[in-house]
Amino acid sequence: MAFLKPKWYNFISRKAELTMRKILILLLAGIIFSTSGCYSLRKKFIRKKKYQKEEPVYINFKNYPEKPSRDAYIDYFIFVKGWIDDLTESLRIERLNTGYNSKREKRAINGAVMNLEQIISFFNQDGKEKIYPLYVDLVKVRDAMEKDPNMSPARRSLMLQRIEHFRRAFEAEFKYSEAQKWMD
Repeated sequence: MAFLKPKWYNFISRKAELTMRKILILLLAGIIFSTSGCYSLRKKFIRKKKYQKEEPVYINFKNYPEKPSRDAYIDYFIFVKGWIDDLTESLRIERLNTGYNSKREKRAINGAVMNLEQIISFFNQDGKEKIYPLYVDLVKVRDAMEKDPNMSPARRSLMLQRIEHFRRAFEAEFKYSEAQKWMD
């Protein structure tokens, strides 16, 4: 086998030969990876999307009475009164006090409007026409409060008067005994 070795081979030391073999192996590995790519290696380190399994929705159908119940109307009536009372209490607090909170006022006015809308759904057309002006006043108050949450004391006083007027009219005209004639 000595005749297959080139002439310059005798001049290379054993250490240099091992170094050249390592370089050759690394060069071949580099060529193989560069031509085939590192897709499988990259795939191993990339996060996979977590798919959420959609839970099936079960609907329990009930037969609801066509006429809304007295208890449901009274509950919504009390909710509106409660939110309005909370709002008036919040508006009475001076701004410099520690108890002032515009988020509390927003939550109270939105709760009152939402529960008043539920009450409106109980009424027939005559009742809706009767309560609609109060609803519009309450929505105007809500819009004014959302537009300017940091009101001056004079503007807060005006809002307080409008809300108290709403509360008196609402309690006088829309108690269950009065509102029963407008229910379907």
